[in-house]
Amino acid sequence: MFGSADLKLCSTAILLVLGVLTNVFNLGVMLSQQWRSRSVNTMAVIISFISLGNTVLQVSTFVLMAMVWAGVLCWPDLPFFFCVILFVWLSSSSVSFWSVAWLNVFYCMRVLSFSLVLLRALKNSISSILKVTLVVTLLTSCMMFTPFLFLHFGIRSLAPNVTENTACVIRKPLFPNWVDVNIYVITFICYLTLMPLMIMLPTSLSMIIYLCKHTLSMQKKSSSFHTVQSYLLICRLTVALVWVYLTTLLTISLYYFHAIFASGLSADMLFLGLSFYCVASAILLTCSNKNLREKLRALFPRGKNTNTLRVCQEC
Repeated sequence: MFGSADLKLCSTAILLVLGVLTNVFNLGVMLSQQWRSRSVNTMAVIISFISLGNTVLQVSTFVLMAMVWAGVLCWPDLPFFFCVILFVWLSSSSVSFWSVAWLNVFYCMRVLSFSLVLLRALKNSISSILKVTLVVTLLTSCMMFTPFLFLHFGIRSLAPNVTENTACVIRKPLFPNWVDVNIYVITFICYLTLMPLMIMLPTSLSMIIYLCKHTLSMQKKSSSFHTVQSYLLICRLTVALVWVYLTTLLTISLYYFHAIFASGLSADMLFLGLSFYCVASAILLTCSNKNLREKLRALFPRGKNTNTLRVCQEC
């Protein structure tokens, strides 16, 4: 029969198609833009990192869910392929989360004005700094989750949970002895969720407050209606992205902390949450970026559209 596990797998497959299509579209537009301009645009590089990270994350999420559904955790030995997919899954999620945080830093530095000399110097060199930071983020993400490549089944790691067909006993993968599980899990949770969140929230809130104040001043000066609506749209999209980001990171933190200090939650919640994040963040990026919007309108024309967003050229 078509059980709950099959339904969750099908739901993840639908999100996989939507997420991969949207993220590959964003990645293709950004790469073609770089190729045509023969230059390296920081905003396009960051969006490319996010789109590529989301695509790998979405595919690895579906593969992981399919392997769990197929009963890999019931096998006598844990296959190394499962460890590799788990490593790729965590590394790509880290790259995506951190890249979204760096994108907000870039927008914040480009939009806001600063009086301090140090901040003005940082604003002028933010493009070069973020390009190096992205490479460092990729390397540290891979290093952080290397212990997952050494997961294995212990001799006495049988769990009391039994699947519906009563023929499969779920076994819990174990880290090697040189890894202190509690310290390591708390460390990578902070790296994966809390640290990007500490960057994402202040920069996003600062940008939203600035744009709202600027919009109010423009309304008082009777500025163009379309321009005012453009700023309001950017504020709404930023708030929506922050909400998706915050919800996803809280879900991940809840799952891993519960796994440490309690019996553990179902991984299906985590898989579906990450799949939704990939789709939602890709759609929000498409709506908030001028080049992506224009390319999407070119693919799906709806007649003459005069309500063109005129936020800054980089946005």
